[in-house]
Amino acid sequence: MLEIVDLTVAYGPVVALERVSFTVAEGSITSVLGANGAGKTTLVRTISGLVRPRSGSIRFNQKEISRLAPEVIARLGIGHVPEGRGVLAEMTVEENLRLGGLWRDQNDRRASLAEAYELFRPLAERRHLPAFTLSGGERQMLSIARALSARPRVLLLDEPSLGLASLVLTRIMARIKELVRERKLTVVLIEQNARSALSVADDAVVLSLGRVVAHDQARRLASEEGLRHAYLGF
Repeated sequence: MLEIVDLTVAYGPVVALERVSFTVAEGSITSVLGANGAGKTTLVRTISGLVRPRSGSIRFNQKEISRLAPEVIARLGIGHVPEGRGVLAEMTVEENLRLGGLWRDQNDRRASLAEAYELFRPLAERRHLPAFTLSGGERQMLSIARALSARPRVLLLDEPSLGLASLVLTRIMARIKELVRERKLTVVLIEQNARSALSVADDAVVLSLGRVVAHDQARRLASEEGLRHAYLGF
């Protein structure tokens, strides 16, 4: 579904990613792990077109996308939930959701809205309230639901656990796993909470200082004590 080959990204003289390569299978959750500054957020921003790579390739369904505009990549089927719960605070919950599928036809937008409320029931109860009135967990739900309104085939989730209670995060990830199973949604999960991420992922990639230091099945990486201590902090 997604193939990254020798991806190098730099901000001026500072290299954020260096020759990063890995693949993501359709209908799977691949977690990208590492400490602050490892290059995780740069990676998803580059996949979604917000950052241009210096070199290398990103292929989605065998189509090269590394030089496409973000809106083109989104229409192809890649949704991005940025770090920090980026919702439009003055707009209502429903207005935020409608923006997510703006380019889809009217019937499809209605269906996406109904699905969002079914998946995240607290949003249905607050549909006419401005987003700034929501709790942190509800904002994260809204951010994810808005991305899903575009009906993506790949969902890039950047630090969904940030500032959330563990129970709220567990509920959100349970919903994501349902979509992976039922719709064959493919998820790239960026996380600093390695233990939590490995518990839900099929595969995992570990970054350190912009380089891949491990790529394997999540359960195998979780059992490698030396790697956990050296790079994952548990």
